[in-house]
Amino acid sequence: MKTLLKTLLLAVLMVGSVQAQDASSKINELYNKYGNIPNYKVNVVYEAINDNMGFKNVQEGVLVVEGAKYILKYGPNETWLNDGKTEYVGTKEPDHSQILFFCPGQNTEAIVDFGSMMTFFGSGHSGTMEGSVLKLKPSSEAAYKEVHVVFSGNNITSITAVDDFGTSHKYSFSNFSTNTSGTSFSINPAEYYEKIDERRGCK
Repeated sequence: MKTLLKTLLLAVLMVGSVQAQDASSKINELYNKYGNIPNYKVNVVYEAINDNMGFKNVQEGVLVVEGAKYILKYGPNETWLNDGKTEYVGTKEPDHSQILFFCPGQNTEAIVDFGSMMTFFGSGHSGTMEGSVLKLKPSSEAAYKEVHVVFSGNNITSITAVDDFGTSHKYSFSNFSTNTSGTSFSINPAEYYEKIDERRGCK
């Protein structure tokens, strides 16, 4: 009986070791795949859930990335944009609208950088792989405390970032394409009533 228990314990330890090794190689595999695709378009379903606070928000949109530029639109009323010089967050509500301006890479409203949505976890993270899920933690300060990357083969199907308040920010992907033709990386600030400029010394 003792021999059997020792054998089972050793097997569990070996599996844990293999999972950790596989996490590193899988991170590199996914990073290399998507890192070599500078332009892409993908449908996004965003779910923000916090059971303790009792809320759930679901939105459907389209993310288009072209090099350093990106645009993520959730219907006609919410736009996240980096045109290469400035990042914008524009929202329209029935009784109010506002647009925020940020230096590129300094958008404090975003839980993850939408311009590197499929690759941001490729460095500065460590963790394990459990089945088809990478469970990772950032090695430096981030807007989230952990991130789960779900994959099928070498395709990312969803990314979930959990923040310090326990809110789960899940992005599910479908209809991935490298055809981004016809995309306009522009926004009209005049369409928004309130303008908030958060730019500080953009280079």
